[in-house]
Amino acid sequence: MADAQPARRRTVRLLVGTALLCLAVGASVIVLTHQQRQAGPTQAPTVAVTCVSPPTPRATFPRFTTAPPASVAAGSDWRAALHTTCGDVTLRLDGQRAPRSVASFIALARAGYWTDSVCHRLTTPPAPTAFLQCGDPSGRSTAEPGYDLPLENVPADQTYRVGDVGMARGDGFLGTAGEFFVVHHDFTVAPGSPVYSLIGHVDSGLDVVQHIVSGGGEDFRSDGPPFLSVSVLSVDVHRL
Repeated sequence: MADAQPARRRTVRLLVGTALLCLAVGASVIVLTHQQRQAGPTQAPTVAVTCVSPPTPRATFPRFTTAPPASVAAGSDWRAALHTTCGDVTLRLDGQRAPRSVASFIALARAGYWTDSVCHRLTTPPAPTAFLQCGDPSGRSTAEPGYDLPLENVPADQTYRVGDVGMARGDGFLGTAGEFFVVHHDFTVAPGSPVYSLIGHVDSGLDVVQHIVSGGGEDFRSDGPPFLSVSVLSVDVHRL
């Protein structure tokens, strides 16, 4: 019985020490957890868009007598990679809803029609549209592949949204096959104004378009050449 008190004291000291250790570890875990929550998830750094000088527009370009048949698009989705002087822009083309326009896009890309072609038009407020228009191999908005296209897949509400890809229209509301645009800000076509065929959407590279838009129009115009010159160097297409 003489050793009972010291044994109890040792047991109490052991229990107290264990409890303090548990409290210390728990506090450390709480602190670390709080710090991790404060730090948040790690994000990859944003890569700045940079541009190089566009090449001289070509003096000649392919021309055709008739539009390619809609069967070229095969009623499928297609991917188009625009390699530009400001980086790549990847499009997803809808060959089911706009078969003739997408068939034309595929044929022109494969023929090299857009090699070293200029993005010659940027529309911004107060213009009624908001897009970057490309696909002019002449550099003067005078080139045409030799045929027109009918309207296809016009949005029911006549609203075009950021990232939409459409076909440009010629004078007199005529359809055109050579030039296309990427929408950089939602806009709705006013009644009686020309509407556009919607052929697809940007999959990646919208930051390239927004970078061009951020530079504004040449001479501060709301409908004219972009201040930051950009050209399409080549276009690759493949079926999905």
